[in-house]
Amino acid sequence: MSWLLDSDVLSQPAKKTGDVRVINWIEKHQQQCYTSSVVIAQLAFWVRTKRGKQRAALQMWLTQLVEAMHGRILGFNVSVAHVWADLQYQLQKAGKPVPVEDSYIAAIARRHNLTVATGNMKDFQRPGVKVFNPFAESESL
Repeated sequence: MSWLLDSDVLSQPAKKTGDVRVINWIEKHQQQCYTSSVVIAQLAFWVRTKRGKQRAALQMWLTQLVEAMHGRILGFNVSVAHVWADLQYQLQKAGKPVPVEDSYIAAIARRHNLTVATGNMKDFQRPGVKVFNPFAESESL
């Protein structure tokens, strides 16, 4: 199984009190982990909200993360756009809107047949999107 890491999961190693269970899970599965350019944008914004030494340390972490994830950062392209349009149409019809960034991440995961690893279950539990919460679920997957 391969995973698409959401920002709340991917940021754990960079936090002062990151969730050890999630960090260990990432380390165990790192070769099967992907992320998206949308998540990198969210993390880059998070870094910019910090100041001083913390910002410098987080910027270095983000640079190293992007280098380490080389070839495993998936973008929003034309094929993903069509998956996104289908998902958005279904959600709009059902009256269940999703934050736009999360809808992009879900479409990328669905297009590449990846399971979204996130603590934000409510915005990702949608038809055709597989979700796993490493903050709460056991290693049964």
